Amino acid sequence: MYEDTYFLNPKVALIVANQENRYGPNNNTFLQICYYHGEKIESDLVNLVHLPMENMLENLSNGMLRIPEKIDFTGIDVPDNAKIQIEDNINKILSKSRDLQYRNAMKNYETAKTNKLNFNEIMKFYLPASANTRVMQYISKDIYDILKTREYKVMYDLTYGIEKYSTIRKVSEYNPHAIITINNFHNMFLNDEIFNFVWFQDVMPIMVDNEEILLRERDYFFSYTTTFTDLLIKKGVDKNKIFQQQVIPVNTNQFYLDENVNKENKIVFVGSYYCDDYSDYISKDIDYELNILLKKGISLSVENIHEVYKKYNLVCLDNANFITYIQQHYIRNACVDWLCENQTVDVEIYGYDWDKSDKEHILQKFKGKAEKHELNYIYNSTKYALAASGQVINTQRLGEIVHSGAIPLIYDSREITDESETWDDECLYFKTKEELDYILENNLEPKKYRSEEMLKYFTYDSFLDTILQVIDKDVNK
Repeated sequence: MYEDTYFLNPKVALIVANQENRYGPNNNTFLQICYYHGEKIESDLVNLVHLPMENMLENLSNGMLRIPEKIDFTGIDVPDNAKIQIEDNINKILSKSRDLQYRNAMKNYETAKTNKLNFNEIMKFYLPASANTRVMQYISKDIYDILKTREYKVMYDLTYGIEKYSTIRKVSEYNPHAIITINNFHNMFLNDEIFNFVWFQDVMPIMVDNEEILLRERDYFFSYTTTFTDLLIKKGVDKNKIFQQQVIPVNTNQFYLDENVNKENKIVFVGSYYCDDYSDYISKDIDYELNILLKKGISLSVENIHEVYKKYNLVCLDNANFITYIQQHYIRNACVDWLCENQTVDVEIYGYDWDKSDKEHILQKFKGKAEKHELNYIYNSTKYALAASGQVINTQRLGEIVHSGAIPLIYDSREITDESETWDDECLYFKTKEELDYILENNLEPKKYRSEEMLKYFTYDSFLDTILQVIDKDVNK
């Protein structure tokens, strides 16, 4: 396992920092910090931290970053007795830093728990986000942008996996009226007056484990699916404090019709390749049968998935994560496979990990990953855009496609979704490769194109209005 390290040689620190080593749950939670002594290096690496020995105690005790666990002398030629003395001196400073860091964290904790709020002043929102996420950090940033346009005070706090007690410190100092987080429920250090809004867009461990959760009077939840809602209720959450939010909106300042972009007769897909994360639970027979269902146009419903396992006298994992994975994995990968076999129109695939596919026709169409700021151009430049996300139809991707002027071409999962609105007239649906080919070969278009109702549906107005109404109702009751 990687350890946060204090390097005596700056050049060695730079080499290791460039590797961006990660560890922790899923080998992704924590980014290895490379502290170094000596002359400062000009670098944008967040995990390369200049820390001269004389400043070590002051800089580490504030609790913003984790304390190094290892000292590295690579590239430094010092006698063994001197090395022992240097190591001993540094370890004494680190030990004192840990003590001071904890003491300061407890002070910040007490401040955060006892802060008072004035709801007659302009409200302050705190939006923590993680750079480890590929989507969620941008949603939090979108909410930040919209709140700023509404003239609220907002702090967007993007962390990189190198922090220690930074969130507690920032909450204690900023003293927000409300916190909005995505897939992250941490309320231990919040005082009773702060409103805490948690938006679950994925199944998280806290929703399915056996641990009891602390619930405050001003904790509220937004749930992406009714399945998530049921899981939250089982954990003790009052159903009256759960709001169904089955759409992830888009920032209309970033996604819009751009008349300066030439639209081509092509189709694009933006999204990640699903690797075999559950390979131990999906045998070759199961894999074959699931693909046969898709080929025949049969839905990957919970019942049909269980029937496949029964056929081979195997037990299907009975948890929401696994079923969701199967639906997303097989539907997305199959749809991209079908699409890349089509010879009617040009096809472009963007995203992560498609280079891991073993299919040459996919590799030929893969253009690499697309940055968030590039998506509006990509969607404006194409006639069609593929959407394939398991049982969920109203994804943020669909909203981005529509606002940017492409025609949504969607895998038909209406049989297995619990969404009430599926935009039957605004989108084109297919369930087999043959249906997909027919649409592209005949240049079909939906009955409605970018209806006002659909465009409005994929904005943040409803989500933020709900939050503001909850706060107003609670404060003025």
